[in-house]
Amino acid sequence: MIEYMDYALRSYYLATGWREDRQYSSLLVRSRRILDFAVPAGFSVTVGKSVSPELKSSYTLGVPNIRAAGFLFTSLPIDLPPLRVQAEEDLRRAESQVDVFAKGNVDDASLIAGRKRPPRGYLVYGRLYEDLHLEAMGVKSLGANTHMLAYGVNSWERRSLRAFSSVSARLRHATRRCTTELSYASEDQVFGLSTLYRFAGSHWATGSELYYTAKERSGGLSLGARYEKPSAGPEEPETVLSFLANPMMGHVSASYTTTVRRGLSVATRYRFNVYSYEADMAVGVEYAPAGSEQVIKTRLSLTEGLALRLEGQYRRALISIGLMTNFTQNPRRSIGVELQIA
Repeated sequence: MIEYMDYALRSYYLATGWREDRQYSSLLVRSRRILDFAVPAGFSVTVGKSVSPELKSSYTLGVPNIRAAGFLFTSLPIDLPPLRVQAEEDLRRAESQVDVFAKGNVDDASLIAGRKRPPRGYLVYGRLYEDLHLEAMGVKSLGANTHMLAYGVNSWERRSLRAFSSVSARLRHATRRCTTELSYASEDQVFGLSTLYRFAGSHWATGSELYYTAKERSGGLSLGARYEKPSAGPEEPETVLSFLANPMMGHVSASYTTTVRRGLSVATRYRFNVYSYEADMAVGVEYAPAGSEQVIKTRLSLTEGLALRLEGQYRRALISIGLMTNFTQNPRRSIGVELQIA
């Protein structure tokens, strides 16, 4: 179940013709959607409302100690359809149909005369918690194929041990076959440069990221590749195979995601560290029956244990029930309920 503000953000990207799945940081997005889903903890209620086509708001109340109010403003009017359990899947289908050569991620020279450029705009988002913990984000379209994103977290309790502040920024530029991203994070003073190249006439994409940590005066490199074969019809499976390696840290990861049949997706992931010999194997299943507003997600991991999430909808109320436990000698168990009205 997608959170209301994330729903508005991705709808903004869709309105400006931007493809998030075309950048290196989204190389593993398909497997993570099935294997790294969040499990509710405690009980929370979120009410999201579209005040106007430009202004959205959300209010969250939960236990233990969760109270927050958020607002999102866009320069472009965005009419959001009612939020559904399968809204994330609807967005993914819409994003895959974006013509990246006619609008959005294209070279200026490749724009065909008479084609309308995607609108430029900006987005501002802020969320304030009960303890005055503030989250803020801004997105600016600098051009038809350039985006700037900044995100910050700030705590006003300077004398508290939980006081924390950080700022991160990303500058993204896309061309016909390549998307480049320049990033900075103040927490560890990390500078990064990544690129993802998509081969013409092929389902393959490959990329890398160079990063430097000024705080530790050290750097690193990561390499990745993805094979993505879209579904050619209702009975054809969609297959995504991803690889990621960090030679400096010794991390190696491989994931495989496929559609067994309509509404049923399976993902597997294997991680290994060549220095410490630590390994993990994870298997996840997502089942969304056709014609019903229900989604079932489950994950089994050797290191993270078992996780289960059930999602359903009644009118405009979306409810999610989660359960998680691990396999240690003193297992940590949690159960939660999340209610969202939008």
